[in-house]
Amino acid sequence: MWVTTTRERRSDGGKVQVHEIVVKALEEHDGIDVESGEWTLYDYIDPDSLDALFSKEGNTVTAVEFTVKGATVTVWQDGEVHAKVE
Repeated sequence: MWVTTTRERRSDGGKVQVHEIVVKALEEHDGIDVESGEWTLYDYIDPDSLDALFSKEGNTVTAVEFTVKGATVTVWQDGEVHAKVE
């Protein structure tokens, strides 16, 4: 499952954060229930650190890979932020 977004503004005026993109990708991935309340993204990776890692916009390619509930999550930036869950 791929989720791609540009760093657009949310309806409240803030930027879409990278951890929000990851949660959206996880929501769309079969077999991962993010609404169960049994776990949080923080159990696997610090969302604030993830956001900080991708905070610089530009031509620099940044990538990180981690596992959530047995699925591999790959996040990278190349002008847009991409999240892939396998």
